[in-house]
Amino acid sequence: MIYLTQGVKQLQYTQSSGNEWQHLVQSVMHPRVISKIQDEIDTFKKDEAPYVIYGTSTCLDRGTSEITGRIILFIDVDDNGKDYDKEAYHIDAVLSSLNIKHVIYPTINNSIKPGERLRVGIPLDNELAPEEYSKVWQVLTYHLHLNADYSGATRAFKQLQGIYVKTTQNAQNEPIIENNGTALNTAFFLSKYEKLNMESSKQNLPKPAMNSNAPKWAMNNRKIIRALLAPEEHYNAFGGWDNMLTSIGGWVFKNTKGDINLTADVVQDTNNRGTAPISEQELTKKFKSWMQHWHY
Repeated sequence: MIYLTQGVKQLQYTQSSGNEWQHLVQSVMHPRVISKIQDEIDTFKKDEAPYVIYGTSTCLDRGTSEITGRIILFIDVDDNGKDYDKEAYHIDAVLSSLNIKHVIYPTINNSIKPGERLRVGIPLDNELAPEEYSKVWQVLTYHLHLNADYSGATRAFKQLQGIYVKTTQNAQNEPIIENNGTALNTAFFLSKYEKLNMESSKQNLPKPAMNSNAPKWAMNNRKIIRALLAPEEHYNAFGGWDNMLTSIGGWVFKNTKGDINLTADVVQDTNNRGTAPISEQELTKKFKSWMQHWHY
C-alpha cells in the first residue's frame, strides 16, 4: 500500500492503491518542480514537501499507527564529502550488475548542505518486517561501501521518505531510473547477514566528537546543542528519539531556572523537525511525565 503525506507536520496519511514501485518511478520521472532559496527549504519540508511510505500501516493516524512492513527499501546517503555523480554512478553500477531495479535521486538538501545528498529506492521481492528490513539494509549498504544514514534502518519503522522534488539547487544532478531487472532478492541478502562482521557495518552509527580535556558538563552541552541544530542526525547519541526529547527538555528547564513554557516550546519545535514526529496528543502526555523528573 502507498501512504502519502504533505509536509512532515501532517499527522494523517493519505492512502493510495496501485503498484508501489511504479508509483515511485513515476514520482521520480515527473517530480514536483519548485524554485526555492535556501532559507525557505525547512518551511517547505514542514508544510508542503511530499513524503511517502510503501508498505503496511495499522491505521492512517501517524501518531498511533505502526508500520508493520515495507515493500521498498530506501537508503539515504548524506555528506560523505564525495562527488554526487561519482557516488550515484557507483551505486547504479553495482545494483545494475546484480540486476536489481532501483532509482537514485538528489534530496532537497543536495547542493545546499555540504557533500552529496541522495536517496536510493529499491523494490523488495517480499514485504519485510522491521528486523528483517534492518538486516537487508545493513548487508546492502555494507557491500555498497556506503556511509548511509543508519536511522533509515533502525529508528521508528514509520519514518517517512521524501519523494523527489526538483529545485533550482539540486537540478544539476539528474536522477537515475533503472526499471529493468528484478526486485531485490530478500532471502539471499538475509542469508548473508550472519556472515557479516557487524562491527564493520556499525561504522555508520553517528558518533559525537570526543575531547578528553573537556569537562562532562561541556560534553553534555555539546551533545544537546548538536541535537537542537539537527535532531534527525544526532538522536541516536541519546539512545532514541524520546530520550533525546526528554534530555533536551531537562537541559532547557535547568538552564532557564524552570521556564516550563519555553521548555515546552523547544521540545515541541525539536519534535516537529523529525521525519516521524510524536503526535501532539502523545507528546503532551509524555511531556507531563518527563517534567516530573526535571530539576534546576
